[in-house]
Amino acid sequence: MALAACTLLIGVSMMQSCKDDDTILTGQPDWLGNSIYERLQDDGNYTYMLRLIDDGGQREVLSRTGSKTLFVADDAAFNAWFKGNDWGVTRYEDLSSAQKTLLLNNSMIDNAYLIELLSNLPVSGSRPLAGMCMRRNTATSVYDSITVLKASDMPTASPNTESWDYVRNRPGGIYIVRDNSAAPMIHFLPAFMRTNKISGSDLEILTNGVSTSIEDAWVNGKRVEESDITCKNGYIQKVGGVIESAQNMADIIRNHKNMSRWSQLLDRFSAPYYIGSYSSLNIDSLFELRYFADISARGKNQYTPGDQTVEPKPVSATLKFDPGWNGYYNYGSSSINSIGPDAAVMIVPSDEAMNHWWEHDGRVLQEKYGSWDSIPQLVLSKLLNVNMLTSFVESVPSKFESVLDDAKMEMGIKPEHIDSCFMGCNGVVYLTNRVFAPREYSSVSFPALIHQDLMSVIYWAMSDEKLSFGPYLNSMDTYYSLFLPSDSAMVNYIDPVSYGETRQILWQFYYDKTATTKQRVKARRYYVTLDPETGEYSMDGYIGLAQSSESGSANNDPVRNRLDDMLNTLIVVGNVEDGHQYYRTKGGSMVRVKDAGVENVMTVEGGLQQENGTPLTVRTIYDQSTTGNGKSYLIDGGIVQGASKSVYQTLSEHEEMKTFLDLLSGNDEDSTKYNLLINTSGNYHCTNYQSNYNIRLFEKFNYTVYVPTNESIQELIDRKYLPTWDDYDAQTEEVWDGNEEKAR
Repeated sequence: MALAACTLLIGVSMMQSCKDDDTILTGQPDWLGNSIYERLQDDGNYTYMLRLIDDGGQREVLSRTGSKTLFVADDAAFNAWFKGNDWGVTRYEDLSSAQKTLLLNNSMIDNAYLIELLSNLPVSGSRPLAGMCMRRNTATSVYDSITVLKASDMPTASPNTESWDYVRNRPGGIYIVRDNSAAPMIHFLPAFMRTNKISGSDLEILTNGVSTSIEDAWVNGKRVEESDITCKNGYIQKVGGVIESAQNMADIIRNHKNMSRWSQLLDRFSAPYYIGSYSSLNIDSLFELRYFADISARGKNQYTPGDQTVEPKPVSATLKFDPGWNGYYNYGSSSINSIGPDAAVMIVPSDEAMNHWWEHDGRVLQEKYGSWDSIPQLVLSKLLNVNMLTSFVESVPSKFESVLDDAKMEMGIKPEHIDSCFMGCNGVVYLTNRVFAPREYSSVSFPALIHQDLMSVIYWAMSDEKLSFGPYLNSMDTYYSLFLPSDSAMVNYIDPVSYGETRQILWQFYYDKTATTKQRVKARRYYVTLDPETGEYSMDGYIGLAQSSESGSANNDPVRNRLDDMLNTLIVVGNVEDGHQYYRTKGGSMVRVKDAGVENVMTVEGGLQQENGTPLTVRTIYDQSTTGNGKSYLIDGGIVQGASKSVYQTLSEHEEMKTFLDLLSGNDEDSTKYNLLINTSGNYHCTNYQSNYNIRLFEKFNYTVYVPTNESIQELIDRKYLPTWDDYDAQTEEVWDGNEEKAR
């Protein structure tokens, strides 16, 4: 007993030695003081806290030997709280049993912690990491927050809220928990702020101007006014206000009057999920509120309660993370997978800022859809996600310059944009006076985003993370001309691998709404034969189905590999309406543009279209150049593709280039020794090698060949400036007296 009393607080890394031998014999050092409950009684200023303890059945627990940390508000703080709080409670007697439980349990940790050690992060099998913890679990249970949600409080019947329909008409509403995990405590402590380079100016914004000193300790938004009051069963930490139930970010946004528009948009990504019946709680059906999100409890949540994939579009209409997940952590971002080291951030524009943006910069959405409720989930998710940041410690105001948007560029948020700040159990909400829209809304890819009925396949390719075209096309530092093939055009892709073959391979890409997100783009493949007279292909046998892969690199995925090649040919860095006809694509091939800028008249040809005499007509021009980064051109007759013919084949088809080809070819029958032509090379090979050749000097680079006319070459030959292969053949051993070395 004596040893146990002496080392009571070892569990919190506080090793205290006994004062003297008499202390060992009596079993209680005099510095321990009374129990937590007795200490509060003796002080006389904590009658409300004592009533909470009594009504919550915790008197015995906090009166005997144990290990607790209790954050307490005195009577003056409670009296101030009763004059104005979010619960609308004006006196203690009006508190429900559930509210009393929340107030007590949110203020208690089931371990004894000094303030300076509260920021130590426990690591299994290792020493705690000093200054690395900002969140930890309290005594709160998930069942402390069970509420009844009535039909009138459920998201209204706007797009995708049909997930609520199966519970909407239940008499009396449903029992629901905001999240199926207990709400942790969030604390900003000196050691943590120093370790993560959080400055006094950061703290001033985080505390809405109350504090500028990182030597202050903050717990759930309340400053610790007196710390480390030592008791025989733990510590009392006095805070400057009543710690209410710890809201998550979704709850903060839902309950704030000036965030109502953003809250309504978030609601469209929510759904109630059945989690069981609890006879001990007299509940036959308990539901959990979750959001469709990439980072969520128990993994990515992209399925409705009816087990349907969320809006079957090229990229699932999901949020970056679940704002209602109390136990949020960005799993996979570090080796420490726990709630302790970090939290999330949500940048939420005020209702006034949203209304102003809707009438100005967001007017393109208003003109397209008419109302917020008519915006598709996929389009809306872009706006919400760019304002959802996965790391709080990397997104404090002093680090705003490193906050990036969907184009991987500086987002542009500044401290003066922050109206106020709210600390939640899973992150921090910044209420802002302006809207930060995604770059994609101004990008040349935007027309494909809002016209999913026309361009679902190519948008999937542009959005695919493995292909990485999204940030590239969203860059506002470059002017792009982007050719967008419609879904009907995507069935006419000739595989470049089959160029030169007698039978070529046709890919017919299509979008499968029933497949998983990463396997939705597939392609049927056929052998086809080209009619040289008409430039048309005829089917010559089915090969099989190709589909995008869940794993592996883009190079090992045939579908992504072909889409990557395609997109590189569809992008021109520059303006194709500047008066020229020929432009180089991102992939290095050339395209020819005629009658630029006129819908249904403008045509574009890649090398393949020029070879076959099949120019593609631009049906619609989308001008994103005023506020964005260029123009997009819808084509539906086919896909812009590079040339299929080699330099050798092109030269062979033009009599005016014959003399130049003769110089390249020579009379070396096996084409392995002297001339510049070869059947294969280190990087490319000619498929129809009996009648086709590579140029020996050409490797990975993109070359331009300037071909002199027959007449100009002949003039050099006639003037003896340029030898021919006949001149070379005439140099025999006999001519050089058998001296082969001299002949060389």
